[in-house]
Amino acid sequence: MTAMEPAATARSLRSRAPSPSDAPAFGAEDASRVALEIFGIEARARTLTSERDQNFLLEAERGERFVIKFANCGENPAMLAAQQAALDHLAQRVDFCPRVIRTANHGTSAEVEGLDGRRHMVWAVTHLPGEVLADVRRRSPELLEGFGRTIGALRRGLSDFDHPAIHRDFYWDLANGRQVIDEYRHLIDDGALGAAIDRIIKRFDSGAAPRLASLKRAAIHNDLNDHNVIMGGGDGPWSRSQTVTGIIDFGDMVHGYAVADLAVAAAYVALGAADPLASVADLVRGHHVEM
Repeated sequence: MTAMEPAATARSLRSRAPSPSDAPAFGAEDASRVALEIFGIEARARTLTSERDQNFLLEAERGERFVIKFANCGENPAMLAAQQAALDHLAQRVDFCPRVIRTANHGTSAEVEGLDGRRHMVWAVTHLPGEVLADVRRRSPELLEGFGRTIGALRRGLSDFDHPAIHRDFYWDLANGRQVIDEYRHLIDDGALGAAIDRIIKRFDSGAAPRLASLKRAAIHNDLNDHNVIMGGGDGPWSRSQTVTGIIDFGDMVHGYAVADLAVAAAYVALGAADPLASVADLVRGHHVEM
């Protein structure tokens, strides 16, 4: 996949992710049927957890595993194309992202109709085994450094990728964070919490805000929360699930601050950590090794 020219960024309305109320409502039997008809995959389907889309694990008789994905009917087809293009691009550069499965017609997706008459795009990717980072209770410094290295490798892998659809005024883009706080600050009626927010914003405005214009922008994953990071490797009690083996769910991609993936991951790593600053330092140390 070659880099594409960026599109204009002007938007009259900031876009949000599609609503969960528009999520598909297919059953496991539907998923198996669609997998065979569209992708030529004969497999049993099992429901996977998803928020605004619908995902099924496909298990073929010979042991192969895939994930079939039914998109929210409110999803922008261009954003699906951007995700697929990004995964194709990364397939030549890293080994920790899913691979897009082609349809029987050599496409990357198809359209199917639900029982309610709504149309949904369907596509499929390879399955990455392991457990999500959110379920890993012990997080060693080595795990966090390894996660940081993976983020750095992802950043390098996406550094020469672009797609018109990711040039969007997106609600969850960190570049919009300050404006979003301004829009909703008045809803905080807890005095102590409001005061804490105001202090942080004051420090941000004086310290970080003047430097934002100089930050490099690039295609980013934009949602490295601990449910989108797959862990595995190791059989011992101190090494089990301490290696990052996969990064999934590129649905929130945006052309934004290149450092934002590290920032988002750092926020989730700090949550609940016994020593948040040490955990973030481990993550950043690993990232800088790759960068």
